[in-house]
Amino acid sequence: MRPRPAFVPAAVAAAFLSAALPVRADALPPGDPVRGEALFRACAVCHTLTPDGGRRAGPTLWRVFGRTAGAVEGYRYSPALKGSGIVWTEETVARLFEVGPDVMAPGSKMPLQTIGDAQARADLVAYLRTAAGGP
Repeated sequence: MRPRPAFVPAAVAAAFLSAALPVRADALPPGDPVRGEALFRACAVCHTLTPDGGRRAGPTLWRVFGRTAGAVEGYRYSPALKGSGIVWTEETVARLFEVGPDVMAPGSKMPLQTIGDAQARADLVAYLRTAAGGP
């Protein structure tokens, strides 16, 4: 088990992400939401796709796209994620699973999870786009 990094102030994290981890609009191949649904089963242990979110370890992902990290009312976020300034887009969600939460939001509560295959990340994002509601 890797040690959890210390809290990093939001300004430092944002500067690091913008300089070292660029997110490109062309980085995601077209995704398959059917395959993404199968991948989401691992996420469903902690997250729901419903407006109320239920009682899970993580916040609901209902209408996640366009939302600022740490913004679901009633969920107790870590200071690291709440202060990260991340806005969840298709690209930032894919990037989260490319580099892992310990890199994207050091000090957050989300366990280390990565998806090494770019197509699988695109499939998961495509499923979330169809199943999580939103614009």
